[in-house]
Amino acid sequence: MPPSIPPRFSPVSTAKDAQGYHSVIGIVVDCLPKTKSGGTSFAVTFTLKDSGYGPGNPTWEGLKVKYFNNEEHQLPDVKVNDVVLLRKLRVRPYHGSLQGVVANTDHVSWAVFRQPDGPESLAMPAYSPGSRPLSFEEKAYANSLLNSVVHAGPQVPSSQTKGQPVGPSTQVKPKPTNKRDRFTLIKSVTPNTFADLIVHVVKTWYDDNTVNLYVTDYTVNKSLFNYGDDNSDEEEDEGRTGDNFGYLGKSTRANRIWRGPHGRMTLQVTLWDPHSAYAKENVLEDSYVSLSNVHLKSERQNGRTEGIMHTDRMYPDKVQIRVLDDEDDDPRFLELKKRKHEHWRQNKLKRGQIAEELGEEGRTKKTSKKRRKEQLRQKEQQQRQEAVRKREEGQPELAAILRADKANPHIQAKNPAKVCRTLSDILANGSHVVSLPGGIEYRLPFQNVKYRTTVRVVDFFPPDISDFAVSYNPEYETSGSETDEDESLRRVRWEWRFCLLVEDAKIAPNQARNRVKLFVSGAEAEFLLKLDAVEYEWPEN
Repeated sequence: MPPSIPPRFSPVSTAKDAQGYHSVIGIVVDCLPKTKSGGTSFAVTFTLKDSGYGPGNPTWEGLKVKYFNNEEHQLPDVKVNDVVLLRKLRVRPYHGSLQGVVANTDHVSWAVFRQPDGPESLAMPAYSPGSRPLSFEEKAYANSLLNSVVHAGPQVPSSQTKGQPVGPSTQVKPKPTNKRDRFTLIKSVTPNTFADLIVHVVKTWYDDNTVNLYVTDYTVNKSLFNYGDDNSDEEEDEGRTGDNFGYLGKSTRANRIWRGPHGRMTLQVTLWDPHSAYAKENVLEDSYVSLSNVHLKSERQNGRTEGIMHTDRMYPDKVQIRVLDDEDDDPRFLELKKRKHEHWRQNKLKRGQIAEELGEEGRTKKTSKKRRKEQLRQKEQQQRQEAVRKREEGQPELAAILRADKANPHIQAKNPAKVCRTLSDILANGSHVVSLPGGIEYRLPFQNVKYRTTVRVVDFFPPDISDFAVSYNPEYETSGSETDEDESLRRVRWEWRFCLLVEDAKIAPNQARNRVKLFVSGAEAEFLLKLDAVEYEWPEN
């Protein structure tokens, strides 16, 4: 009977599907030789399995391990059919899939078991420097896997062709493909094209269906939005960090401030499934990501360039976004980090010079605060002067028109011949109660009945009136993967959608006020307001 897996160790099949730290023992079914990464470290890549190995079994179903270290001798020297033990290996998303990754700062001890050269030789494991001795259970389980490789026959890795000798030195060079390199810097992106980007995430925005990433590679493109200094009150706050109603957390001035980079360096990219689902789980602000096949388009209303990643129609589960690790050796990624470092170095110098010219570092913020107070005072004074002017000209103020005891003459209801009913009568309508044979009665949850009533509006939602109109496009909502032609022919539509909290306009003394919520939308809202729904923009002061 083969020995069981040692205590505190996980089967490879379990570890490869679960994020976290795992200790594993497995057979090397595929490997690459040690290489020098783009930074200061060395790396070795191999795949482990503890079941389903041997000829004819796919190697890609195992746990792929990427081991980095600044010292080459600290890396395990592995070959196909070796048995490798790893303690506290971290499994996490890497290059779009779950992999075991050992960074320079991690302390993951290893042991490598290899078949002896002769029948009389013993399988002596090689240990990582400074690692503790193996227990009897660990050695027994590793040797049982090693013996099973002999009975299963030689394993031919997927990167080798059949008939070639086994070993990392005989890797077959991949055949060249015709795939066009679409990598582009943000400074070079143009609408109506597709591009691959390596970028830094400076802000994220989630909703039910999509994820918006605000990304930069610290190059300038004149067709992007111009983000101003975080102390400027006149700049438009384009980077959303939360909703106005508190669903996604408290929206304060602190998290609305755009913290950079300033200028025309940041591209907004909208992700649909499955890219959005991956981003919600793995992409954080200040992450580095690689985006493939980004569709660049020009925003219809303001002409700014934006990106969008739709669902692939042929491969709907294909994720074309991956988080970049500090150990990634892509030279384009290294150039991005250099540009970021240089940008913030120059930004720090610039801010220091401005503070020195002002005489004190906090003077700009104080001046800005005084300016806001002065603008508010002037606005209130103008409103008071306007009210006085209207009274002098004989124009009644709106407050005088909308008295609590009189109906608003600007609102006309349909069917004026119908008798008005109070909210208390409507809510207590006996038609809501239905009697069944046997004396059974129950109350209907709702009825499609029209009433005419006179009410007073006491509150409304959303609290910002400019949000009463929302964009709406049925074709856009039913599919997250339109073609270029669909995108260009689509027209943004707007409709009213808001809620009013109302109560009876007149009630008897000592009578409780009944309140109900009225949801208003579409044609009914247009009839009520006598206005078509449009995107509302606050006028500049």
